[in-house]
Amino acid sequence: MLREIQIDEKIIKRNKIPILIKDKHWRKLFNENSTKNMKRLSDKLEKLISEEKEITKLLKEANKEKKMLMNKILKLSDEANSNNNTAALDALENTRNKILEVNDRIDELQFRLEMLPKEIYDTNLELLKETIAISYEDIIEGRKRVSYLDKEIKDIRKKLGEMWEEKFTKENRINDLYLYLHGTLGHEETDKLDRKFL
Repeated sequence: MLREIQIDEKIIKRNKIPILIKDKHWRKLFNENSTKNMKRLSDKLEKLISEEKEITKLLKEANKEKKMLMNKILKLSDEANSNNNTAALDALENTRNKILEVNDRIDELQFRLEMLPKEIYDTNLELLKETIAISYEDIIEGRKRVSYLDKEIKDIRKKLGEMWEEKFTKENRINDLYLYLHGTLGHEETDKLDRKFL
């Protein structure tokens, strides 16, 4: 069965298969002609790519927040040590807790960001296999239709040839008969008969 397609991973890497939903040729061929499974895989791929962008953005924001908190810790440490400020110590402890929370968030985001490329690759590979299966089904069906159309065109050409032959034969007979009547009866009498019969 076409659906059970095995593709050599080396070929995929060597040919640098793009993310299919971003490839203009793929979209041209399959946006309007996709199966439910292709649509499902395309949607999944779109969500994974969007998630990757969103996580990258969140990670950037979290790192920015961490840097800001680290700078705040330096200022609060200096304030607590230099001026023996107990309020600064409380703020310092609160800021350290926030850094721990941000670090946990960064770890979660980085873990997810590390997992996403594999999920994107696997989903794209599934979509590629579905694309190959649909392509070959369409090619096989298309070849059958082209073969049928070739036969029909040959038959029509043959029939058209026969009709041309008959047309020329009839035209020659009409011309011969008309010439005969003109030659036998003359121009005036043939014109009278033309008006009466034609």
